[in-house]
Amino acid sequence: MLAGASAIALSLFAPVATAQEGGEQEVRRTLGTVLVTTQKTEESIQDVPIAVSAFDEEALEKLQLTGGPDLVRSIPNVSFSKANFGGSYNFKIRGIGADLVAQSGDAGVGVHQNDVPLTANRLFEAEFFDVERVETLRGPQGTLYGRNATGGVINVITAKPVFEEFQADLNLTYGNYNTFKAKGMVNVPLGDRAALRVAGSLLQRDGYVDNIITGNDIDDRDLYGIRATLAVEPTDRLRGWVSYDYFKEDDSRLRSGKQFCDKDPFLSTFAGIPIGGADQIYTSLGCQEAPLDQSDDRVNSAGTLGGGLGIAAGLLNGDAFTAPVIRDLRTIESAFDPSYEADQELFTWKAEFDLTDSLLLTYLGSYNETSTASVEDYNKVAPNITFNDLSGVPPGISPAADLYNAIFPGGVVNDPQLGASNVFRTFDISGGASEQTSHELRLQSDFDGRFNFNLGAISVDFEAIDPNNPFAGYYVLSNTLTGLTQFNNATGGAVFGGPVPVDNGSGSVGPISNLSGFGGNYFRSLSPYKLESFAVFGEGYFDITQDLQLTVGLRYTDDKKEQENTPTALFVPTTAAQADFSPQAIPGNAPDDAGDGTYNVAFEETTGRIGLDWQPDLSFTDESLIYGFYSRGYKGGGINPPQPAGANNFPQTFDPEFIDSYEIGTKNTLASGALQLNATGFYYNYEGYQITQIVNRSSANFNIDAKLQGFELETIWNPASTFVINANLGLLDTEIQDTYAIDVLDRTNGRADLIALKNAQTYSNCVVSAQGYATILGAIQAGALAPGSTAGLCVGAFAGAEGAFGVPTVTYTDSNGVTRTIGGLTPFDGDAKDIDGNSIPGAPETTLSLGAEYTFEGVFGGAWDARIRGDYYYQGDSFSRVWNTTGDELESWNNLNLAVVFFNDEKGLEFEIFGKNVTDEEVITGRYLTDDSSGLFSNIFLTEPRLYGVRVRKSW
Repeated sequence: MLAGASAIALSLFAPVATAQEGGEQEVRRTLGTVLVTTQKTEESIQDVPIAVSAFDEEALEKLQLTGGPDLVRSIPNVSFSKANFGGSYNFKIRGIGADLVAQSGDAGVGVHQNDVPLTANRLFEAEFFDVERVETLRGPQGTLYGRNATGGVINVITAKPVFEEFQADLNLTYGNYNTFKAKGMVNVPLGDRAALRVAGSLLQRDGYVDNIITGNDIDDRDLYGIRATLAVEPTDRLRGWVSYDYFKEDDSRLRSGKQFCDKDPFLSTFAGIPIGGADQIYTSLGCQEAPLDQSDDRVNSAGTLGGGLGIAAGLLNGDAFTAPVIRDLRTIESAFDPSYEADQELFTWKAEFDLTDSLLLTYLGSYNETSTASVEDYNKVAPNITFNDLSGVPPGISPAADLYNAIFPGGVVNDPQLGASNVFRTFDISGGASEQTSHELRLQSDFDGRFNFNLGAISVDFEAIDPNNPFAGYYVLSNTLTGLTQFNNATGGAVFGGPVPVDNGSGSVGPISNLSGFGGNYFRSLSPYKLESFAVFGEGYFDITQDLQLTVGLRYTDDKKEQENTPTALFVPTTAAQADFSPQAIPGNAPDDAGDGTYNVAFEETTGRIGLDWQPDLSFTDESLIYGFYSRGYKGGGINPPQPAGANNFPQTFDPEFIDSYEIGTKNTLASGALQLNATGFYYNYEGYQITQIVNRSSANFNIDAKLQGFELETIWNPASTFVINANLGLLDTEIQDTYAIDVLDRTNGRADLIALKNAQTYSNCVVSAQGYATILGAIQAGALAPGSTAGLCVGAFAGAEGAFGVPTVTYTDSNGVTRTIGGLTPFDGDAKDIDGNSIPGAPETTLSLGAEYTFEGVFGGAWDARIRGDYYYQGDSFSRVWNTTGDELESWNNLNLAVVFFNDEKGLEFEIFGKNVTDEEVITGRYLTDDSSGLFSNIFLTEPRLYGVRVRKSW
């Protein structure tokens, strides 16, 4: 039975066996045996002492699990959400996933295809097609799988060629949103010892989201995949296969959803003191803390880098986004339609050789090449305030107006990437490419005696490549950044100390394809990365008795990581001759020129697991398995992004994370095979949990500790041969341990004696004492200081002057939990919150799946059967951040799928009417909080809306 609570998925759809005794028909409702390769050898899923769920292609169809994100609905204690960058996502098992943002970071859940670990993969974008099964293992799996996986493993096992017969299958779907899907395969025997199997999948549909600026429906899909597999068996002892996979997507997929914000307004007074306009602009942080259902406004653009510098350039006087927001979650205001491109080529090859009747040697190799490029409007809201137009000022009246009109005629900024516009425009690009090669060698025994083993070694070389590709890395482009750069250059470098290069690409204006990647008029984060990983691992199995087995597993891992840190060239001055240039034409102008070095880190760890599994002969069950294991999981540390010269805002590296897992489980078959009941309990000691916090526009990663515990229950029951009921329950409790952290949305920690302000230079935020701020405002009011002097608070202009102004000290708690005392006019990052006992993000306390299926035999004159099925899923509340504030709460949600199928097995025909999310729930699965310089708005991620349609299938 499925180890733990999730063994039932595949059994649910295996044939139900019946028997006759003594001339009187007695139906024995037995669930079919499901074979899996979870432990790298074929065995019944009921005999595997690991928490594993398995779904063959029939199960995927019946449960409407079309792709990776759908798996959450059928596996306990699993969650999924899209992430903010590129094709990234966060698939979590028992609360363990990837809560960090780092080029050098490892996944908490390892994604494999045919046992090959795929660092870069298409689990989020692609749909399953022509698969033998999808296996999901819960808990650390380093002694069985090639890359360390602290949370678990997803292994997509594709269907292999069949030597014995010709086979073919065609599956066509049409649904709402003008959805068209086609899946198919052809299997051709090539003699007695070879066969070729070719499969493909196509998805095209209209968009779910309305872009009211362009009038188009966006977030559409246009993608396809093909796979060809050749299998050979030259001798009875030697067999193998080679496979080629190709995936391509080119559409308007949204990388992130709608912007959420509770606008942080300008302060007009403080402590009874009026605040003038020159000082008001530093009082808004963009957005402020609020529950998601109340965050239905637009960011105050003055609290963003682009909007604030637009004010500095004279283009804006304040907030550019003052119109009411459209509240519908699937309606946005984007200046252009997004674009999304993704490619993958995967070559896999495997050979098996029987050294003896009891020793199997396996070699598995792969080459994987991927790329993504996503372009979006950064804010997805339209500005309603135009840039200042000074064309009405006659020449010669004002030198400042004359200069402004020369640079921005008619209040229009001519941006080489964004084109000409008189309103604030910002977009971002997230893209990159990678190559991976892996080689794995494995030796397995199948002795008749008490002892057997499974030994392996693997090398993985991964490289994030092509740093000269303009779409590699992450960009934020804004016409106000370009405008300030143009103003700087027109004034001889008065703003930045010298001319700053404006990227004119090939010389024409507008197309993003002209982007070189080296301009000083936009922000770019680029960190080429290499991984060299080698590991030896294995397990030994000793039968203490006929029913009791001891398993001991060990793994040694050696990870070497290299990251070339390339700081952004935003506003970095160069020589006057290069102030306006085509970067490709300048010799030596490559990312290395601006870099601050290559960082190398190495991690070596030995981990393993040990446990017992017992198959007792119990009077009240047909079959039982009871097991208990201790496992230690490991995930490597990594390298944080570059920092500005001289800055030390965070450590340059972050540490590995470890999980000490204690798990007990039982799997039982009862009622003559008609009932399966499985349960698992687990406790994790989680050391070095890797999380990300935005610091000065960079994603810095830190380590904290946590504890997790949970319970999983899964059952399936055949009350009649034509009726099946299944249920899964997951309970999860997570607690962060002994940690203090600064909440960027609440840097003052709710204290009235502190105030958070905007840094006029970096557009990060700082905290000073409220009394100190009021004192400076009073000095401005009295004429002792010039208007706008509060801009100096965050840059330390008044640090050390507390005595002169009569401002006392203030105390605060730093991120290490240490109480510190500081001058009331000296800026600091904030008062850290005690988050001990808070929940890990993306870890709902409850998940529940319920399903029922009834088959009507002999309809339409007896030649056809009909099946009706319904599946309900519930996921409890969770949080999007470790601070667990009301704004972090992600509400519970549910999903209902229904389907009616008519099928004729003899003719190989199937007709289905289906509905997914039939109640049309709008579900927010995740939230990404942007940094200070973006105004602290949030991007949200949604599940799909209600989908319905018809499907027809023909098999030969």
